[in-house]
Amino acid sequence: MTHASAPLLVFGSINQDIVLSVDQFPEPGQTLMASGTQTAIGGKGANQAIAAALAGAHTQMVGAVGQDGGGTEALAALESAGVGTALIQRPADIPTGTAYICVRGDGENTIVVDPGANHAVRTQQAEEALTDQPEISDAGWALLSLEVPEREAFGFAASARARGLRTALNASPLLQDGLPEGAVDLLIVNEGEAAAVAGSDWAQSPNLADQLAMEAVVVTQGGAGVRMDERGADPAHIPAISVTVLDTTGCGDAFAGVLMSRLCRGETLPDAAAAAARCAGHVAEFSGASASYREAFARAEG
Repeated sequence: MTHASAPLLVFGSINQDIVLSVDQFPEPGQTLMASGTQTAIGGKGANQAIAAALAGAHTQMVGAVGQDGGGTEALAALESAGVGTALIQRPADIPTGTAYICVRGDGENTIVVDPGANHAVRTQQAEEALTDQPEISDAGWALLSLEVPEREAFGFAASARARGLRTALNASPLLQDGLPEGAVDLLIVNEGEAAAVAGSDWAQSPNLADQLAMEAVVVTQGGAGVRMDERGADPAHIPAISVTVLDTTGCGDAFAGVLMSRLCRGETLPDAAAAAARCAGHVAEFSGASASYREAFARAEG
């Protein structure tokens, strides 16, 4: 794929994923035996940056990893996918973030994250990047997610918007302090996150973008597809593709990354979301998150 005309700046988490295959999720006090274990790079920010780069965006990552083996492996994986890593810090005495993921036989998962170095990410990193590297300030979009401190994430969004970038938020994990008014242009959420941001009756809203005072809101609904609300327009729906689900880990991140790559290319939101939905659907056919993206995206294009 060729690089998009406008670069993308991603501000978010970088983790080492430890993935356990289980027949069922453990109940409180219960000990289960896993049928297998995998280790790979993860974190919502890293996954989204890798997806965007593989989909053609000239992508720079802002984040932090430890000065440990996990951090070194994460940087190598990002660079292998074509993600710029010059803006990633490596603080001393703080380990790389770790995500513990249980994947059930039907592909559903539960995730617990130890943030580690992700809590060392600061808005100042992005501000310095925008000041010292003028080419980054020409980015069409900045993407943020919330496995880093919310205050820093929204500080980054404010800095990016002040320099003319459009901003997108993947509001995951769930917001702790609510969504600041006017913080971002585009909101990407799943159904649970939509309920947290827009209320439990969000599905009955005539237009979520109008309700939340944003340019657009995209709600991913798993097998039910994707709902898109653009300001002043009727909601649109993109059906999910039919796949045999193996593991849903990383599907939402793949969707967000491909969506942003396509928007950087100048595509309309419906076209970008349709391409993102195809790629995310094929990711579910593979085990793991970003490690499967290259093959899944090739299948989506085939």
